[in-house]
Amino acid sequence: MKLTNRQKGNAVIFFLFAFGFLILLNLMTPCLFRALPNDYGRTRLIWNTLQDTSCHPDVVIFGNSRGMSGVDGYELEKTLKGHPLVYSFTSTGQKLSESMLYYTSLPSSVKKVIQCVDIDQLSDMISIDVPNRVALHMYGYEMDEETCRLLPAMRECMDYPGWIYNYEARNCLFMGLTSLIRNVLDDDVATGVLDSELHYPNSSTSDRNELAYKQGVEEQNKENKLAFFQIKDEWVDLVTNAYRMLNAKGIVYYWVVMPYNPEITSMSGSDKQVALRLLQEKFSFIPIIDCMNLLDASDFYDAIHPNRKGAAKITREIGMFDASY
Repeated sequence: MKLTNRQKGNAVIFFLFAFGFLILLNLMTPCLFRALPNDYGRTRLIWNTLQDTSCHPDVVIFGNSRGMSGVDGYELEKTLKGHPLVYSFTSTGQKLSESMLYYTSLPSSVKKVIQCVDIDQLSDMISIDVPNRVALHMYGYEMDEETCRLLPAMRECMDYPGWIYNYEARNCLFMGLTSLIRNVLDDDVATGVLDSELHYPNSSTSDRNELAYKQGVEEQNKENKLAFFQIKDEWVDLVTNAYRMLNAKGIVYYWVVMPYNPEITSMSGSDKQVALRLLQEKFSFIPIIDCMNLLDASDFYDAIHPNRKGAAKITREIGMFDASY
């Protein structure tokens, strides 16, 4: 069927409108992302704090949400020698590779870096999850030359044009509305903690969410994350370089191996021990605090996140280690 001139004109107008609408969305997405709440808002807090020359922490903590809920910076300030200022730079989904993106930006006041590590992640390729990468870009993070030399694998993961980041952040409106509704309806969430708390960003107000706990344990038991566990050579090279860089700056660096819930039975005790021995063998130059089997099931808020009781145990373990180190 041959199109009339009017139909052709309408088609052109439609495509021009659609194209213009996509451009408008592309321009609006960064503004919406920064304006609306989301689960990765701590990225902005961390980056802004690192850029703030008036902030002078002595000890900093890195890690994902398990480190957020599992290490209490307030208690560390009380127990560590000299009562240093402790900042928690932990954030949702923050892998070891993402933590390292911040290492070169640490202020000169930092004397110790405590890195929380999920041991099973070291069997994966060096990468960063899409939401974390998008948050870093949206909140103004850029890899400096020192970080590019330290993390060449991450440069490829982060080197995307702006429109791709905007496309990947296209659901920011939905995420923002979800966060707002959760903050209003969930009595177990302390609002504002994640975006403002620099010492202990645990936003839960109770010790256990029973529904989330049961569902989470069932889900975790579907897979043995430590089966055939191996540590890739690229991780060894990366960690070695990071350690040398921090050591040259006079920064003490050690790892906290985060605990597993004993009710997650997909991983046997021998699986955990084999993985830990391999970790200690590959990274023998790094002091490692083994908290893998430290907690009881009652010390978890859900299947994987320590509650305040669990955090007290982990924090006390760090304090005792630091005192003897």
